[in-house]
Amino acid sequence: MSARCVTSRMRAQLIAASILLLLGTTAGCAGERATGDGAAGGTAGERPGAPADALPAGRTFVSTGVTQAGTAKQLVTGTSIRLRILDGSRIAVQAGCNTAEGTARLDAGTLVVDDLATTEMGCDEALNQQDEWITGFFRARPAWRLDGENLVLTGKDLELKMVDNETAQPARPLVGTRWMVETLVSAGASSSVPAGTAAFMTFAADGKVAGSTGCNSFGGTAKVDGNKITFGELVMTKMACEGAAGDLEASVLRVLDQPLTFRIDGTALILEAPDGNGLRLVG
Repeated sequence: MSARCVTSRMRAQLIAASILLLLGTTAGCAGERATGDGAAGGTAGERPGAPADALPAGRTFVSTGVTQAGTAKQLVTGTSIRLRILDGSRIAVQAGCNTAEGTARLDAGTLVVDDLATTEMGCDEALNQQDEWITGFFRARPAWRLDGENLVLTGKDLELKMVDNETAQPARPLVGTRWMVETLVSAGASSSVPAGTAAFMTFAADGKVAGSTGCNSFGGTAKVDGNKITFGELVMTKMACEGAAGDLEASVLRVLDQPLTFRIDGTALILEAPDGNGLRLVG
């Protein structure tokens, strides 16, 4: 009799324990679904295994639209807003003239910019004003919502919609693309290529480079190592050029005559020299 009572009691305890375990598992699954669907506590668009508040390092986003109080806000003609996530704690923002770079982090769905320093290139008034309101927007802790390729940043009265640059403008390959010089950078100031002139270059798979300085044609070698490019001695034609063509040639050669760092941002190739000079080319 006693043995039968113990067996019944044990059976009841096992049944009760099984019910509690089943209820706990069901509750846990429901909680996981809420977080995975982008509810409070999760950020949509995160890569599997990434911390909830990690910036998506290495990605670049380009603007597709800006609204202010629900009305479309126009950017300066020919410009767009570009946000580069340099690593998990640094960003760079550029909108046609200066670049603002600094430390940043995500905090409960908000982009918190702790520090943002801006270059001081000379730009026209419209671009200067655009730089000011864009950097102000990022400093004001906009809400961050990333869903796959699409990023939405929402401030007090501004909303910025962006898309991953690889979707909007897939990066051109360095080799085989005809790169046209678009912008000259000298002593921290940027300027357009003089009207009526054109300089370009094309890199080949065998390490050769050929192009034009805007005055003379040239050929030679270009050694690529990671994000570094070093041009060898260039063989050039010997045309004497004056005026805008001569000025363009001098600017191009001043950059190519030193070791350079480079990056490709969509359709743009940016060459930067240690002395602050540089070239922006489009392909």
